[in-house]
Amino acid sequence: MDILLAENSPIRQQQLAQKLAQFKDPNLAHVLSAFIRSSVDLYPCAIEDYTQLGNSRLGGLPDLPVGMDYPVTLVGREEMLDAYAEEFDHTREYIEEHYGWSQDSDWDEAAQAYRVPMQFIAQINCSDLKAFQSYLPREGRLLFFLERWRFSEMLRGHVYYVAEDQQLNSGKAITELKFDDAVCANYEYETAYQLQGIASIKMIAPDMINSDNPHLLRLAKARLQVLPQAQQAMVLEALVDDELVPEWQDQLKGYELIQLNEHGLIPGQILTQSQSAYTEWRSSNLQALLVPEQPLPYYDGIASINGHGDSRYKAPELHAAAELGGNAEDYLVLLKVVYSEHSMRLNFIIHRDDLASGKFERIYCIYDN
Repeated sequence: MDILLAENSPIRQQQLAQKLAQFKDPNLAHVLSAFIRSSVDLYPCAIEDYTQLGNSRLGGLPDLPVGMDYPVTLVGREEMLDAYAEEFDHTREYIEEHYGWSQDSDWDEAAQAYRVPMQFIAQINCSDLKAFQSYLPREGRLLFFLERWRFSEMLRGHVYYVAEDQQLNSGKAITELKFDDAVCANYEYETAYQLQGIASIKMIAPDMINSDNPHLLRLAKARLQVLPQAQQAMVLEALVDDELVPEWQDQLKGYELIQLNEHGLIPGQILTQSQSAYTEWRSSNLQALLVPEQPLPYYDGIASINGHGDSRYKAPELHAAAELGGNAEDYLVLLKVVYSEHSMRLNFIIHRDDLASGKFERIYCIYDN
């Protein structure tokens, strides 16, 4: 039994039935059920005040275990100069003379490199989410960090597991990080939010099931083995041609999700009159979605666990397998997060065996495209 799939989650049976009812052909629905994940969506529920240690949090600063330094990237002098020259459109000589960046920087003499702080993305309290899924650790925290892209040839993500019994230092106690400027500043999540999780499901975009992604085609065909060959071909063709019933999570833009999340609106909760009074930030989509004194319908959280990377060409898991080894079908999206109002989604991808073993050293990071 695949514990990552929604069809094997008792608390998601109603959600799954509603999703599959969109498809006219029950055989097509059966095939697509192989791609519907038992996910958890995460929604900001309050501005973070750092009074609670180790809670689920998006942005700001993490609660690090005692004895752990804030993660950094070691960047050589020449690479650093090139980054500043690119950012400010000046020569390296001009940067050295006029910007004075080297005097304020954190130089590591032993490594002969600058210590550039990674961007903190989120911390997830696994105990808070254990009722919604069975594949994350039952307790402890997961800390997600991103290396600055200007200081790496490729995007690099890092995940650290912090055991439940480890003593924590509050993120509020972390001194101001150096390099907090135009090159490295955390513009995406300068404001920290407390996060609340709800059980959800995530389905792959059907047009990803094509020859560019043979691991997805194999999975689809495995579901069709009981059907005659001619019917198999018809269902496979319908994967791309079938028209889905429009859903809010498919209609909302990245900036709209950010607005909903920033207002602490969580699916299933009753929209109060006071909440609905704020209309200046609403698009036409949101106007139709938000009905006073009615439960809020489902929409994507600003982050999710065990979803799908979205690419119309090679799936993100294929890139992960090429980089880290193994087969694409053995990888999953541990965390997806809306990274900017331009609808960029950032995926932290892990091997299934590593997740099952509680090993988080091998992480592949990639944007949707």
